[in-house]
Amino acid sequence: MWHLSYRPEIEDDVCEAAAWYDDKRAGLGDEFVAEYASAIRRIQDNPLLFAIAESGLRPCRLKRFPYIIHFRVEGSDILVVALMGSGRDESSFIHRNR
Repeated sequence: MWHLSYRPEIEDDVCEAAAWYDDKRAGLGDEFVAEYASAIRRIQDNPLLFAIAESGLRPCRLKRFPYIIHFRVEGSDILVVALMGSGRDESSFIHRNR
């Protein structure tokens, strides 16, 4: 059984992205949050399925939106470190991995 936890910044990451999508079309932010939740379930079901990137984190791409969830696994613990647009430089969040 996996134990999932989040860096405190994750809530802001999700809220900012959802708000941006809601500005584009009413309800699209809710669709983004649903896709994010689906990706979190995929991570929690089998976190070792995702390869370790150069940053030392495991990336999980959202299927519909150009975002990546970055997380790490230590024993049975999963720590979600960041949710970032796929075009962003990892240096903007890599400090969270400490």
